[in-house]
Amino acid sequence: MSGETRPLARRLPTALVYLAMIAVAVVVYQLVRQRGASLVAPPPTGGALFGVTVQKGGVDTLVHVLLALAVVIFTARTIGALFKRFAQPPVVGEILAGILLGPSLLGRVAPHIGEMVLPQTVAPFLQVIAQVGVILYMFLVGLELDPGLLRQRGHATIAISHASIIAPFLLGAGLALYAYPRLSSSDVPFSSFALFLSVSMSVTAFPVLARILTDRQIHKTRMGVIALTCAAVDDVTAWCLLAFVVSVVQARVASALVTVALALGYIALMVLVVRPAMARLARVWGNNGRLTQGLMAAVFVALLLSSLATDLIGIHAVFGAFALGAVIPHDSGMARELTDRLEDLVVVLLLPAFFAFTGMRTQIGLVSGAGEWGVCGLILLVACVGKFGGSALAARLTGLGWRDAAALGVLMNTRGLMELIVLNIGLELHVISPTLFAMLVLMAVTTTVMTTPLLTLITRGHRFEDDQPAVVKPVVDVVKPVARLREGGVLVPVSNPETMELLVELALAATRPTDPAPQVMALVRLPGGGIRSGLRELDGREAPHAPILTGASAHAAHLGGRVMTRALWTDDPAHQIVGEAVARRASLGWLLLGFHRPVFGADALGGVVAEVLERLDRDALHVGVVVTPPSPTSPSRQRGTALGSLEKLVAVVDDSNDGRASLELAGRVARHAGAALHAVLVPRAGSEPEPGLQESLKETAREAGRWLHTDVIDRSAPASLAARTAGDVVFIGVALAAELGFAPDEGDHRCVVLVRGAASRE
Repeated sequence: MSGETRPLARRLPTALVYLAMIAVAVVVYQLVRQRGASLVAPPPTGGALFGVTVQKGGVDTLVHVLLALAVVIFTARTIGALFKRFAQPPVVGEILAGILLGPSLLGRVAPHIGEMVLPQTVAPFLQVIAQVGVILYMFLVGLELDPGLLRQRGHATIAISHASIIAPFLLGAGLALYAYPRLSSSDVPFSSFALFLSVSMSVTAFPVLARILTDRQIHKTRMGVIALTCAAVDDVTAWCLLAFVVSVVQARVASALVTVALALGYIALMVLVVRPAMARLARVWGNNGRLTQGLMAAVFVALLLSSLATDLIGIHAVFGAFALGAVIPHDSGMARELTDRLEDLVVVLLLPAFFAFTGMRTQIGLVSGAGEWGVCGLILLVACVGKFGGSALAARLTGLGWRDAAALGVLMNTRGLMELIVLNIGLELHVISPTLFAMLVLMAVTTTVMTTPLLTLITRGHRFEDDQPAVVKPVVDVVKPVARLREGGVLVPVSNPETMELLVELALAATRPTDPAPQVMALVRLPGGGIRSGLRELDGREAPHAPILTGASAHAAHLGGRVMTRALWTDDPAHQIVGEAVARRASLGWLLLGFHRPVFGADALGGVVAEVLERLDRDALHVGVVVTPPSPTSPSRQRGTALGSLEKLVAVVDDSNDGRASLELAGRVARHAGAALHAVLVPRAGSEPEPGLQESLKETAREAGRWLHTDVIDRSAPASLAARTAGDVVFIGVALAAELGFAPDEGDHRCVVLVRGAASRE
């Protein structure tokens, strides 16, 4: 019996047994079914009947909820991304998505579609999902809040913080005198109405403000520090004021003192008991190195109990969630991992449900007539004058210049999602009417949208006081070193695990015994919008998580070498690479980049590679761009390396900086690998290499420890180049490859290194 028929013979008994098992199961079930058909069960006692699983409307509520969530998530992400392209906070687009899908637009323009997407029957279910989302969101906001901002305050910052709260609070109280008889009802006490309206005027969205500052890299300026501190103080103060207002609204006069006493007891419990317990949990996280399911369970139980406690006290569940987040050590690994695990779930899935629920409640059509739109404009004016005016005037009186003070006022006037949370609480408590709710939602959206353009207008061409950028220096078209470089080590930025091993091997091969170990650098993009402000990342308090560096170190050790690793946060990889190369110019000679092929197009020097070559001056250091064919034929994986055993290297060189650098790198790799080096010479004219090129060949031969195999091709007729570059690795200058029409991802080779040589070297 042949080798192919033996496995088939072994599989036949298994297949027969399987078919027999299925047949027996079918027969047994049929016997049971026939016997059970003659049995009689008692009549139904409940209201539900067999097979009835739909509502009176004919469609299952779960179907509505799932459809609503899918549509809202898609719309929120789409409009949020559109707003981000126009330098607006994405959360504004996400808020608008919920409003557009509600009765204000879709329900009015296409009521049948609106009823299908967001029917009133799903409102109770969306409300539950939204409340869970808001509780988790406020917990993450508490985690993001830096208590150091509250402790490290100067007298100027204290004055500005207080002014940014007191001014809008008092103006809100004054506005209540005008709005109460027009937009409220007799069952709402004026004191509750005035307090709530005052608090809604005092809110500042700390996450949005912090994100704007870090995106512009001005959070280290004097104005930026004051803005962050004031926003943090406003955050804490606003939620404490809101807790007080809610307790006043919900408590009778006789029980008001009980509510206050319970609230003070809760705060004391959080500070004296829960905070030390969370610190111990953070240490347990440090011992484990990860957030186990047991630790997650403990945190979630604490979160639920804290939210439940504040809700039972009468100061709303969101305050308990925020308070628990605030008492967890801000810079602990546990806080960072909790944010990593929960942020995407909250921002992508749960908050859109809140936006949809808010949109269903927002009926802009209720604001009708010139009078009511005039009141809406008055609310917007009071909100801006209170926040902008109070903050800017206090900042100017404490010593900031007019531009810095105005920029601070604009930033403090942003309200974002925090305002919507406050407004929804007010509507749930019936402190504000649906009409006033719609007006205040419009105010929240408008003040957030106007922040970025006003800030750009005020700060155009302005350098903030005490400017200390947190990452690299501002982007410039060309970065030039201040001194000449000496040849030395290799810098290797890595991001793609598929090319990491190849880059590490080439870096080790290009490193001479007298050079420092190659420096492998991973660039991790700053977290996107959402909840995280980026403060911990930019200030270096949170190290980037770059598993690729562990793989790089392990691979180098497997090859008997050593690399130095470093991970950095960045929002501009090309700029960061150039900045690191220039900063370390004294010990570097080469920069090796891996090429990531785009989905569309085939430019081997596009994207980040093109930006690096554009910004890095030719006097800085040699640059090698490593390009691999789409389907490498190398048997290297069987040998445990990306390159395998090298036998033949090819250097296509001319008498230029690129050519000499290509020859130098090829010689280094050939010597390290013990491989033959074939130099394909491309003279400028004729068939005789220039004297400078011949001298480079001799120097490379001495470096490689053996004589080079040479060949000459005509620059004007490079048809035979493809046949002469068959080898393991091909080194060729960038300009020469373009001139000769050399395709780096085609041909019989494992990889190609496109080289741009430095203009001058020591």
